[in-house]
Amino acid sequence: MVRAILFDAADVLYRRPEPTRLFVAGLLRRMGLTGELSAEDRLRQKALKSEGSRGLISPDEYWDQVLQMYGVADPTERLSMVAAIDRHADDVCPVPGVWDLLAGLRQRGFVLCIVTNTMHSLERKMQWLQKVGVAPWIDFVACSTVVGAHKPEAAIYLDALRQAGLSPVEAAFVGHDAVELDGAQQVGLTTVAVHYQPGTRADYTANSLVELLNVPIFKGADEQGVKE
Repeated sequence: MVRAILFDAADVLYRRPEPTRLFVAGLLRRMGLTGELSAEDRLRQKALKSEGSRGLISPDEYWDQVLQMYGVADPTERLSMVAAIDRHADDVCPVPGVWDLLAGLRQRGFVLCIVTNTMHSLERKMQWLQKVGVAPWIDFVACSTVVGAHKPEAAIYLDALRQAGLSPVEAAFVGHDAVELDGAQQVGLTTVAVHYQPGTRADYTANSLVELLNVPIFKGADEQGVKE
């Protein structure tokens, strides 16, 4: 029986009106830069993002190094751009249906958790969740910069389960990213894909947040066939 639901946060429960990658691309275009990276630099950026998600470097350090790869040589210009990217991070809004979803799931008795990859602190993440009206519904948060691991690594899913006091067979993971869904499945979580790309594998799928209320495992104890 599923007792807890672990959610990805960004692009599942909240989103930014303009994705960060497009915001940064716009900054670069205004400087006459193409925003193209070599294959080598793309690998380096991926490694830096992993370090940031583990809390090993700050978001400002990450973006300063990435902007250098994009060709922003002037330290003063980089500093200004990093500050703009940091402000943009706070531009978050709820995904339609999120309040009805979380209220419905809470009414059915589920423990609600978030498992998040971020380069920011848990406190900053909670500010975003508060801003979009999600924080009051959330019982536990497994944050990559706190755990020192990021999805799809097992440790971050297991940290959420540890906080909830549950085993993998008692929980489900809701996400949109195929790699993160695969990571959850390898841990033993039931997986549910929403806002997903074609070809994404999951035990269940939904086309919107409200549709998640119709997923069989989210019906509650009685409708899952379990008697207390």
